[in-house]
Amino acid sequence: MAGKQTRALPELEQRLQAAESQLQALQKQQQALVFGISHDLRAPLRAIDGFTLRLQQGLQAQDSALVARSIEQIRNAAAKSGALIDALLEYSRVGRATLKYQPVALDFLVDWVVMDLSVIWPQLQVDLDVQPGLQVCGDEALLKTLLFKLLENSWKFSAGKGRVDVRIRGESTPEGLHVEIHDQGIGMDLRDAEQPFEPFQRLHSTKQGAGDGLGLAIAHTIVTRHGGRIWAQSSAGEGCSIHLLLPEQALQSTPAVDL
Repeated sequence: MAGKQTRALPELEQRLQAAESQLQALQKQQQALVFGISHDLRAPLRAIDGFTLRLQQGLQAQDSALVARSIEQIRNAAAKSGALIDALLEYSRVGRATLKYQPVALDFLVDWVVMDLSVIWPQLQVDLDVQPGLQVCGDEALLKTLLFKLLENSWKFSAGKGRVDVRIRGESTPEGLHVEIHDQGIGMDLRDAEQPFEPFQRLHSTKQGAGDGLGLAIAHTIVTRHGGRIWAQSSAGEGCSIHLLLPEQALQSTPAVDL
């Protein structure tokens, strides 16, 4: 009996260490989220305040051109705030959603997502090369959201070239299906392979297509909830590869994360 208790102690310590590491990671994520929200919401609020003052001056001076510009800028700043709030709600939703595991054909979801993206960017030529028969086990709705967030970046950061070149390949491994999504976009300079998936990490300028800073964080949450991993390989001007490890068989549903 004493021997069993002795052997159980290291296992208990390992579990405690793993739980502590998860807690620290969650606390770090929440701190980054709070800082990002406060920083990103202040910018459009300051803009609204400043443009409102200009609007008041334009009205007093009866300057119709200044009034029109100020109203447009106020509406743009309000739209940015609204888009950020929508992204935060989506980030929270994917962390709380109950996973419904089923076999999912990734090539079918890619075709679905590409149709949606073609509506948003109808002017772009698309060269898509997807390995057929890629199948995982997961929540179809969340996996579609995952692919949309990843491919949306390929479209955004290829728009300046007038065309999108994307290649998707997969390989079964002991850890699950390893999927690589590679594009020929503008790429990015990375500190490490996990950097792009931190909330509010923007590695591009607004002119280059940077968005709300939560798209890849949402993708990371979805992959993590499926018990998988996600990482990036990229250099500026040399395109980008996103790597995914996703389960090929049903896993026990991971608990929702309170974000």
